[in-house]
Amino acid sequence: MTKKSTFAIAIQLAAATLFTTAAQAGDLRVEVRGLTAADSGTVNVALADKAEGFLKTFLASQRIAAAPGAVLVVFRDLKSGDYAVTAFLDENGNEKLDTNLFGMPTEKYGFSNDARGSFGPPSFADAKFSVGAGGATVVVNLQ
Repeated sequence: MTKKSTFAIAIQLAAATLFTTAAQAGDLRVEVRGLTAADSGTVNVALADKAEGFLKTFLASQRIAAAPGAVLVVFRDLKSGDYAVTAFLDENGNEKLDTNLFGMPTEKYGFSNDARGSFGPPSFADAKFSVGAGGATVVVNLQ
């Protein structure tokens, strides 16, 4: 093999690897609904990729100003796999979901798949959805 042909093969392999990796990444669009004109503050959206530590440890998160109707956040270049989303309206800017004395949320919140728990938050399994190479769109309805 000549130096030229070895170099050409190396370039082709590098390009194939690059395009294969890019094809396996997709964008996740999260539409958070249920906001009214009276709602103010920021919408916090967090993305989890595993059941362990769900609701405590996140792969990524974003904040966006609340707006009547719905807001949209996009998580870019995610590997194909299962994910779950949680969102809440942070009305007072303390970056946490406020609760009353009984532990019930006092700010609007929601999960992907509109998942609900029986006596507490839902599980990762209840909220999970898949993102493929083409990406995905999920809706979270705040309650």
